[in-house]
Amino acid sequence: MTKFRAKPMARNSAWHAPLTLFELYPLYARQFAQVQLVLFSLALGATLSVADFVTVVRRPRSFVAAVLTQLLVLPWLAVLIDATAGLEEGFAVGLVLVAAMPGGAMSKLFTYLGRGNAALSVSLTAFTTLLSLATVPLMLQLLVARYIRADFEMPVGSVLVELVLCLLVPLPAGMTAGRIWPKHRQAIARWSVLVGLIVVIGMVTGSLGSGQIEPGEYGWRPPIAIILFCLIAQQVVMAPFYVFRWPRSDRLAAGIEVTMRNMNLAILLTERLFPGKGPVLFVVLFYAATAMIAGVPLVLNHRWLWRRDAAKGQESGVRSQELGA
Repeated sequence: MTKFRAKPMARNSAWHAPLTLFELYPLYARQFAQVQLVLFSLALGATLSVADFVTVVRRPRSFVAAVLTQLLVLPWLAVLIDATAGLEEGFAVGLVLVAAMPGGAMSKLFTYLGRGNAALSVSLTAFTTLLSLATVPLMLQLLVARYIRADFEMPVGSVLVELVLCLLVPLPAGMTAGRIWPKHRQAIARWSVLVGLIVVIGMVTGSLGSGQIEPGEYGWRPPIAIILFCLIAQQVVMAPFYVFRWPRSDRLAAGIEVTMRNMNLAILLTERLFPGKGPVLFVVLFYAATAMIAGVPLVLNHRWLWRRDAAKGQESGVRSQELGA
């Protein structure tokens, strides 16, 4: 990670002022993100079973549609928006970098809160994260090669460690706990989500207080382009689910997975390719904030739909009992 040093005070150039909590945050942002991923994976594991993942394999249409959209549509959507908005080089590269990212930790939380298909969300994240070791360099070389160093390599070790230790280990741990203590699985999930939310609040506060991003510092064309990319990508991936009337829970999982990208990996790559504060980092950080906001109405809408369907199911059950009587 980038090293942040305290600026010397004007009255004594030999003495460095101690770092404030906000100035310290960038040093530990990645650790915060890993903690939240562990907690959300544990929460999902407590609510899932092997049968849920078997269903994803037996009905792969939602999985395939979401993966193909991420790999084949989103990068070109970024290029189209770059060209249409006439973005400068740094912003164009940043948007393509975001589009090439796999799903991130927050997609698990939002899928859980919206009563989406959590098994599909986890499967998409695991698969696209592994695939990103090949697809991210390919997309960058294909679409923005002139801005990328010839010796660029993906941080394979960091990606695999995060995938295994923060997703693939806590997930079965949560599943095991839920199987051993079935009466407490919901409590395990709720407490894991609650603590994870506290971590997220700390991350948001730290990001804002550290001054890493100032929304209007580059004018309003880049922010508008980033917002449009986020919203259009969200709707594009959900389009086949509407057309073919695929399950609502699958639609939410796919929509959130595309919205909530792995911004930690994006920041890591930005530090390696474009060190220092600049347009690329601005795009990554602004998109992270945009995705959080864009995901909320989607989750609330699907949660409302879930409650409506549940109410209809109960009403149908009552009627059936009355007819049987």
